[in-house]
Amino acid sequence: MSRRTVLLEAAFRLLILGWYIAIAIVGGVVLGVWIDDKIGLTPVFTLLGLIFGLLVAFVGSYRMAKPLLRRSVDDKERK
Repeated sequence: MSRRTVLLEAAFRLLILGWYIAIAIVGGVVLGVWIDDKIGLTPVFTLLGLIFGLLVAFVGSYRMAKPLLRRSVDDKERK
């Protein structure tokens, strides 16, 4: 693969990673607010949703970034 193709692939993966993090956090908060409205406990499920969204974002971003980091280490070892 050419260097440009590798850079475009990495940029695309990072763009997807950013959207994944944003959707996970916002989705957790929105779900928490919705549950709070239904039950009547204002900050409890919103905070739980935020924590859940952050956890999902962290685990998912680690799994998405792992191949990029592995490829970077492999490239350094070849040189």
